[in-house]
Amino acid sequence: MATYYVVSSPDPNPGIPHNPNWPRVLKLSFEAEEVHLLQGKGHGLGGAFYSFNEFCVSKWEDFFEGWDSDWLVEALSEHESLTLLDEEEFVRTLNRHASVETRES
Repeated sequence: MATYYVVSSPDPNPGIPHNPNWPRVLKLSFEAEEVHLLQGKGHGLGGAFYSFNEFCVSKWEDFFEGWDSDWLVEALSEHESLTLLDEEEFVRTLNRHASVETRES
C-alpha cells in the first residue's frame, strides 16, 4: 500500500449523477512514484495512470483548466521529471492552497 496526496476540483454540478467532465482528481504518491488523474463521476468516470518518469503536465493542460489549479501545475512543472519533486516542498505548497487529503491504495 502507498499513500497518495489527493487534490480535487470543485464539482460545478453536484446534482448530476453521471458527468464525464467533473469533478477532476489528481492523486500523487511519492512512495509508488505514480500519478493518477481521474475525471468525471458515475458512468462518466475515466482516468489515466502514470509513473513519475512518464507524466508530463503540459500534455494534461485541459485536465487542469476550469479549476483553481495554477499553483498545482506550477508545482508539478518545476522539474523535468516528477522524480525530482521534493515531497516536503510539495506538501507545503499543497497546504497553502488546499486541504491536505491522503488516501491509501
